[in-house]
Amino acid sequence: MRASDRSRERDRDSEKHIDRYKEIQLRQLSTFCVAAKEGNFTKAARTLGLSAPTVWQQVRALEQRLKTTLMRRRGRNVVLTDDGRLLLELVQPHVSGLESLESLFAARQRMLPPELTVAAIPYLASTHLIEPVRRFADEHETARLTLRVLVWFQEVIRQVEQGQAELGVIFVDRGEARSPQLEYEFLRDLPLSLLTPKRHPLTRKRSISLKDIIEYPLIVPPEGAFARRTLDQLLSRGDLNQQARIVMETPLAEVIRHYVAAGMGVALLHVDEEPAKSAVYRRPLEGWDEGISISLVTRRGAHAAEPVEVFQRLLRDYFGVRQEDSKESGNSLTT
Repeated sequence: MRASDRSRERDRDSEKHIDRYKEIQLRQLSTFCVAAKEGNFTKAARTLGLSAPTVWQQVRALEQRLKTTLMRRRGRNVVLTDDGRLLLELVQPHVSGLESLESLFAARQRMLPPELTVAAIPYLASTHLIEPVRRFADEHETARLTLRVLVWFQEVIRQVEQGQAELGVIFVDRGEARSPQLEYEFLRDLPLSLLTPKRHPLTRKRSISLKDIIEYPLIVPPEGAFARRTLDQLLSRGDLNQQARIVMETPLAEVIRHYVAAGMGVALLHVDEEPAKSAVYRRPLEGWDEGISISLVTRRGAHAAEPVEVFQRLLRDYFGVRQEDSKESGNSLTT
């Protein structure tokens, strides 16, 4: 850029700065009101935490915009002109109202019912969140709780990252990278479990291998799900991909359970105990070391309102963890 072009650009920037000062701004009106009350630019500057020249400049900008004189010097003090008194009469109520806006807003905000949005994957929403949600509703009868059930844990991550949900409850593979935007709080480990119909031949075996399992049709989650990734890794490790027979694929653990109970096949899932009257037999695969964790995620640095803190406490109580033991180390998940 040539020197003449840079000079013209600086002139344009200077003109823009002058034009901005010519606009009537709230801080100019507020400064004018304080100067009128104090009768002195230095005292007004002390009240406002500004310099005396800045106070004078803002009052002068108002005068230029209104094309009149609002204050005249009298020794070290300033007095209002007739136009100055007229302007003060017009703007003082509005400026005072705006200055009290913050406290008024906070007072009215306290009158609104507290809101909380929790995002969770279907299995956790339909099992582990029932008790914390019920207790939250009992403790906060006026609160409005939104439970967003999202099939993929990546959707839960995204909702919390973008501030659309204050809390997320998801599965986490401890070997995966974590989102730097989120805080992760460990709640519980979940083992990999085999689901079969009751009285299935596998329920009578003392020890079970992957070869035993793939003798039967498999009902699996879609690719990308934690349990599917685990199954694929196990099959590849044992060179058993060609022998496995997948008869059904669905992302919902509850649907998988129903079809296992109906005798369509067996399944490998990260789940807890089965209900007492369930037609499905659950067998944790001890020693397989393929478990995952249930974790609570929140946005890093976000203000935790009271409903958020209450729900966090209820989750910790339900899972039996202490806050000081629940923080996960390392950076937090984005897959």
